[in-house]
Amino acid sequence: MRALLAVAIGILVAFFVGSVIGTQMVLSSVEKMGLAVSWGMRLSTSLSDLAGLSSTLLPLMAIALACTWPLLIWLDRREIVRASALWCVVGGAATVTVLHPALNSAFGVDVFAPARSLAGLAGQGLAGALGGMAMSHILGASRSRQ
Repeated sequence: MRALLAVAIGILVAFFVGSVIGTQMVLSSVEKMGLAVSWGMRLSTSLSDLAGLSSTLLPLMAIALACTWPLLIWLDRREIVRASALWCVVGGAATVTVLHPALNSAFGVDVFAPARSLAGLAGQGLAGALGGMAMSHILGASRSRQ
């Protein structure tokens, strides 16, 4: 049960960070066009995007990460690979980084506009890595009690 909770929290952290990074990248582009963007606008837009992207980006990340992290946990339980924090972070970063180009390749459409650029894709990878850190922290806490 704790493993399921760890994966769910990791997915939510990855989504939250990915959404906020994406929103801030778009707002940075708006500022470069000469329009003023206040901190209040940044916050309200980020919150609005969290709600709006929960029906698109969240399920995509959830499907991708729900394949990677449970597989890592399964391999750990079979004592094939130790699900260390490094594996959780690398797995999350790689999964989310590959997700966006794979969707573009499959459907011919950029599903998440901020991931079009290399910096945006790196930001999404960072989001996956932070989700992996959160998941590994919860898993590590459960192991120390056993």
